[in-house]
Amino acid sequence: MRRVSRSFVLVVMGFAAGVAVSVATRALAQPTAGKPVVGTYGVSVDEVKQNLVEPQLFTGQFHRKVTLSDGSVRDITLIAVEEQGQPMVKFLDTSKSGTFESTMGPNGTTTNGKLMVMVNIKEGGALGGPAKRADVR
Repeated sequence: MRRVSRSFVLVVMGFAAGVAVSVATRALAQPTAGKPVVGTYGVSVDEVKQNLVEPQLFTGQFHRKVTLSDGSVRDITLIAVEEQGQPMVKFLDTSKSGTFESTMGPNGTTTNGKLMVMVNIKEGGALGGPAKRADVR
């Protein structure tokens, strides 16, 4: 009888842990809204092996699909927001395995696996040379 009770408790604990992980994963995958910020940002998207997006400017939101050297496709979105009175950039990286969300400062860098995204807020709009205007969606 004791062995059956112990097995039952372990099964219930495993089920509860699975539910907790599932709920936490869904909560983390939901993009959170922030107050939009007006400003011009420079963005550069790189894979450890190659540069995927040459430095360019964006205002409000940046969206781009990039193909990594292994053939995988990543859908990148950057959104300039204000959180607790501070300008921030929300980073969403969507691939087959799901959506990764991160928030960085206006002059920040974040990575997700082989992908690295750098942003710099620009007053004058220069990135060390002539910049192309990014798609704003």
